[in-house]
Amino acid sequence: MMMRKIENFKIIYFLSDAHFGAPVGVSEKIRRERLSAFGEKIAEPGNHLFILGDLFDFWFEWRRVIPKRHFKVLRILGDMADKGLKMYYLAGNHDFRLGGFLEQEIGIETFKDHCDFKAAGRKFHVFHGDGVHKSDVGYRFLKKVFRNRINQRLFRWVHPDLGIAVADWSSSRSRELQVSKNPSKLEDDYIQYAEGKFSEGFDFVVMGHTHRPLLKELKDGVYLNSGNWYRDFSYGVYQDGELKLEYYPGMNE
Repeated sequence: MMMRKIENFKIIYFLSDAHFGAPVGVSEKIRRERLSAFGEKIAEPGNHLFILGDLFDFWFEWRRVIPKRHFKVLRILGDMADKGLKMYYLAGNHDFRLGGFLEQEIGIETFKDHCDFKAAGRKFHVFHGDGVHKSDVGYRFLKKVFRNRINQRLFRWVHPDLGIAVADWSSSRSRELQVSKNPSKLEDDYIQYAEGKFSEGFDFVVMGHTHRPLLKELKDGVYLNSGNWYRDFSYGVYQDGELKLEYYPGMNE
């Protein structure tokens, strides 16, 4: 993937793992209200927001249908875009098909995997982080299956009511497996992945997926995990050459 450039920016934000639609953390209403307040604070021309996947507990775009339960969240995102905030959405393991709706109707640029970019001379590697854990061998295979265009076209023939029900069951199983993983081993694998990217010349690596907010300054770069937007309400901020981990409502003034 070609390295893109972000120029003339004010602040770059990173957020992930709200899992709207899932019974996790605080209520869905509170999560939406805090996202809306966050948007009111950051949405202006010159600011950028990278959503590092799993904003929704399940997202799939049929040809003429999207999950209606996310309408209020989509309206918040649309308002943020209308105010001049440039947004990017990187697919997570709960994002089965990103497509034309988010890009054409909301104004969010989408990525099927990672995104590499340069801002103010510093190189960033941003990625949801699914499949990084060394024990995720089976998932890495399933990821190829789920992201396969032919399989996605076949799934589009499944009635949305049935498709969403199956996805909800699959998502609940995914959360159970995530909780069962050893936190320290999980962190080690992500740090090792980041160090590999630093050896390729990147200055910053930003991921989500683990739901564990973390900022770690390593020998050759800085690793940030954006955490989650259902319990910790954590997010990353890059401003004036510094990458920081923040928590709602402690937004930059």
